[in-house]
Amino acid sequence: MKKIENYSRISGAVNVELLQSTHIIGVGAGGAYCLYEALARSAVGKLTVLDFDTVDDVNLTRQGYEMHQLGKRKVDALGEHLKNVNEGLQYTGITKNFLEMANVELDEIFGKGDLFLFLTDSFAAQSFGNKLALRYGKPAIWAGFYEKSQAAEIVFTIPGVTPACFRCAVSPRYEVQQESETEIVISSGCNTIFHSQVLDAYVGMLMMAILHNDVEGYEFSNWFGKHWERNLLQLKIHPTYGTEVDSLFQRTFAATEGRTVTFNSIFQKIEAECPPKYEPCPDCGGNGDLRNSKHES
Repeated sequence: MKKIENYSRISGAVNVELLQSTHIIGVGAGGAYCLYEALARSAVGKLTVLDFDTVDDVNLTRQGYEMHQLGKRKVDALGEHLKNVNEGLQYTGITKNFLEMANVELDEIFGKGDLFLFLTDSFAAQSFGNKLALRYGKPAIWAGFYEKSQAAEIVFTIPGVTPACFRCAVSPRYEVQQESETEIVISSGCNTIFHSQVLDAYVGMLMMAILHNDVEGYEFSNWFGKHWERNLLQLKIHPTYGTEVDSLFQRTFAATEGRTVTFNSIFQKIEAECPPKYEPCPDCGGNGDLRNSKHES
């Protein structure tokens, strides 16, 4: 078996033994291709990826897939590549739509994971992911780009640490979806492989920080402590994004007149939606944890 065995260069940053016993569940095998490869190189022991899409010629420019893989299921093509990177990784590709799975099947897959990734263009998939993270009490990450890929957003939740769930963080998006007759789909237009790799890198480092939050002695240790309210991260990619005087990026970074900033990130404070300021969040009830809510998934 051709597996990576020498992790000496990353041993100060991560606990290799911890990662080797970690099971990551990822939904979406598109722009996250490079992220999954990085996990295979970073001592993660087990990876399960769900995606029912096939490799199309449009994917070749930004998702890492190769010409000879056209027409193959993405999870199968991804598995071929990851095997060449590190055969020590236990990889499973699932081609079913998790939105259509029965609870017993969801339990079998997600109940055995340590951290969930929801990396799709589908609002339905992202929102259902919130219910799964809450149901199983597992840390999770959601990520995607805004229009024309000028900025990106990452939401992450850590049970017992972050008080607000994904729905609390992006509740206006739920309101827009409820008013729309069709599902919201985030456009991947203007999104190059460089965009994908930037976002993958941020997601990857947040993953390492979440997994090491209670582990002492590593560079990724204790990033968030026992309580962390700033669990929505915005990344500025294009220089002209958010240049309005009252925009968050402008207020934060461009205090000096004439300054142009880009490639910056902001951790935004997110409140759990609960009375008296808000109606109770339909997913977590304002507790950030479905197990403490009267609402059912």
